[in-house]
Amino acid sequence: MDSNVHAVDSGFELKNDVIKFVDCLWKEIIFGGHLFATGSVSVIIACATLFMVQLSWDILFISYLLFYAIYLYDYSTGASSDELTNGTRAKYLQCKNKSTCIVAVVSVVLLVLLLTFTNVFITLVSLSILVLGLLYGSHFKKLTKKIPAFKNIFVSVVWAFMALFVFVYYSLPITYGAITLALFIFIRMMNIQILFDVRDVEGDRADGLMTIPALFGEKKYPFILKLINFTSIVFIAACIIQGILPIFTLAIVPVFYYGVGYINRVVRSSKNYSSYVFAACEPIMWSVLIFAGKYIAVLCTL
Repeated sequence: MDSNVHAVDSGFELKNDVIKFVDCLWKEIIFGGHLFATGSVSVIIACATLFMVQLSWDILFISYLLFYAIYLYDYSTGASSDELTNGTRAKYLQCKNKSTCIVAVVSVVLLVLLLTFTNVFITLVSLSILVLGLLYGSHFKKLTKKIPAFKNIFVSVVWAFMALFVFVYYSLPITYGAITLALFIFIRMMNIQILFDVRDVEGDRADGLMTIPALFGEKKYPFILKLINFTSIVFIAACIIQGILPIFTLAIVPVFYYGVGYINRVVRSSKNYSSYVFAACEPIMWSVLIFAGKYIAVLCTL
């Protein structure tokens, strides 16, 4: 009898341990910067797939560490101000000193990789992105008090540059196709960043930040988000028609419907955190859809 009870108790403890581990892993992925770090790798893969660039593991690792350090530092330094709008993340990142140490270690590893696998120019470019990203919360974000939507533009420009980073990294000439892909990523990231401002609108208004939701209010910002979402697809279709991008790039069109989904979810309830997680996952979809489109195109030619 006692052995059976002990076995049941052990089973419950094991189940609880597994649940706690999965919950901790999920929070680390979402709140620790890994989601957007994976998104940056996705941009690299999408660009390489479109323009037939042979990737090496070092550029993937470098881009991951670059964005991981930036987002972890931004989340941890902004944890105190997130308590009202994102209390779960703020609680998870309450140990700022630990996060700062991790960012420092990651930055050192990143520097070693850059010095080992790249030249001085690429090292300087990469470190410039890192420094600009680390200074975002303390310096550039505040410019939104004077320039409407500046923080959205700043973040979107950094993401857009990652489409060009592949060409810079391998010393390849930047094509019109790469520039159009960068513009597409800029538009999509503007959409995602403005959506995140919906969650933080109360804090942004208190800080005097002129974000789109803070300026236009709850009735007008949904139209702006849907307009940007639609514009991105029209833009990519126009580039395909003009022959700037290959026809299989049409495989990325489902992100329009995906965007409509998470925009509508936020409009219905701005406090539903899962909606923002869906938005944050979008960059990962870009490489998946483009790779699938290219694979289908190859099959159709056989």
